[in-house]
Amino acid sequence: MAADPAGWFRTYDSTPVADVDTKASYRKETSDDGGRTWEYPRPTTGEHVRLFMTAALVVGRSVEVHDGVVIVQSRYPASGLVRYTPAH
Repeated sequence: MAADPAGWFRTYDSTPVADVDTKASYRKETSDDGGRTWEYPRPTTGEHVRLFMTAALVVGRSVEVHDGVVIVQSRYPASGLVRYTPAH
């Protein structure tokens, strides 16, 4: 499958990706058990969240947003889920 830069930018600039504030701070955590436990918290930025969401959506992975919390099915199937929680 050939890369589609225009499609990537359309995804990046569309809801729900575009709803993330690029200047906001987030806490990133990962889960390899379907979201029952979350591990390895570390800081990240809204820009990183948008990039990760876009990359996941472009390859057909799921992205959910609930009350500002973003959960992304990793674009690498063995990597499980990634949760981004706004840092206040």
